[in-house]
Amino acid sequence: MTVASFKGGVGKTTTALHLAAYLQTKAPALLVDGDLNRSALDWSARGSLPFKVVDEKQGVKFARDYEHIVIDTSARPAPDELKTLAEGCDLLILLSSPDAMALIAMLQMVEAYIRFRPITAFCSRSSRQVRVK
Repeated sequence: MTVASFKGGVGKTTTALHLAAYLQTKAPALLVDGDLNRSALDWSARGSLPFKVVDEKQGVKFARDYEHIVIDTSARPAPDELKTLAEGCDLLILLSSPDAMALIAMLQMVEAYIRFRPITAFCSRSSRQVRVK
């Protein structure tokens, strides 16, 4: 699963850390830190996370040893990266904060993503509704 957004500061790394921690309770989990800030790797270096954290170059090496892989992307992935994510992940989680600029970035990301893969479900936390196309 991949956590992404066109905007930084919306909680991608925090969400990825929590997802990896939960998934680790079910089966071995790997968090791939694809963000240039390397925040997940910094968290990992500070203490004992219950799962392994690697950068995207190491991710290829370690992926086969894990049941669950969570990818923390950089803000505003390039079109080729977005295409790779669309083709390769089972679940893409797009995050946004509830402000106009972040929501505009979210809509831009959705429009870019659907060029590569149709969206089959949309969940809005604020409306508590799920729409399926």
